[in-house]
Amino acid sequence: MIQIRLPRLATFILGLFFGLALIAPLPFVVLTPGSAQDVLTKVITPSKKPSVTPTFYSSDGKIYLLSILITNPSAYVTGFELIYSWMRSDYSVMPRSLFYKDGRSAEAEKKIAKTEMVDSQLSAKFAALNYLENNYPQLGTSKITPSDIEISLAKTGGPSGGLAFALGIVELLTPENILKGRIVATTGTIDEKGGVGSIGGIAEKILAAKKAGATIFIVPERNCKDLAPSVAKIPDGIKIVAVSSLEEAISALNSNRPRSCANLGA
Repeated sequence: MIQIRLPRLATFILGLFFGLALIAPLPFVVLTPGSAQDVLTKVITPSKKPSVTPTFYSSDGKIYLLSILITNPSAYVTGFELIYSWMRSDYSVMPRSLFYKDGRSAEAEKKIAKTEMVDSQLSAKFAALNYLENNYPQLGTSKITPSDIEISLAKTGGPSGGLAFALGIVELLTPENILKGRIVATTGTIDEKGGVGSIGGIAEKILAAKKAGATIFIVPERNCKDLAPSVAKIPDGIKIVAVSSLEEAISALNSNRPRSCANLGA
C-alpha cells in the first residue's frame, strides 16, 4: 500500500481554506418557527376614540397569527450555521435574495416590514367590514370605519397577518359563533376586497401552529405547492384548509368538509 502525504504547506493552505469557508458570510438566511399569538385577545380592540363604538362579542375559540424568525438583515449566515441548520428538521435555509434586497440597510428593511404590517392591518379592516356589510347588514356595521378598530401587535412586521386580522374582526363583530371553540391558525396577506395572497416560511409556520395546539391551519391556496408531500411534512392532528379569499375562509370554518391542498392536487 502506498500512502501519499501532502506537503505541510499544502495541508496548511487547504486547512486554512476550509476553515475560512466555515466562518465566511454566505448569501443565505435561516428560518425557524416563531410564536403564535391569538388575535382575539388584546390584539384587536375598539379604538380609544372611535367615531362609532363597535360592539365586540366574546369568542370561545382562538385565531392564531403565526410568525417566523429569520436571520437579521444586518447579519450573515456562516458555514458552521449553515451546516447546523441543515441538520435541524425545524430549520430552513433559503437564499438571502428572496427576503432582502442587496444594498438595502437593515434599518430600511425594518421600516419596510413595519409599513407592510400597517398596510396589512388597514386592508384587513376594510376587507372585514365589507364582508360584514354584505353578509350581516342587520348588524349596522356600515357605520363603523377602520379607525374605529385598533390592531396592536408589537415586534412583528410584514404583511402575512392580514387574513388573521380580518378573520378576527369578523369573529368579534358578529354574534354568530364561527369558531365553535376551535383553535385555528392562519397566515396570508389580504387586500381590501378580501383576496388572500401567498406568504413565505409556511413550513415553519405549520410547526408553530402545531406547537400552539391548533387543529385547523388556513393557508393561501397559492402556497399549496409549498405543502406538497415531497416538499413539507404536515404534522399529525392539523387539518390544512386552502382559501383564496376571506369569504372562502369563513365558509371553510362553517363547513364539515373544507377544501384542502390535497383537493387541489398538491
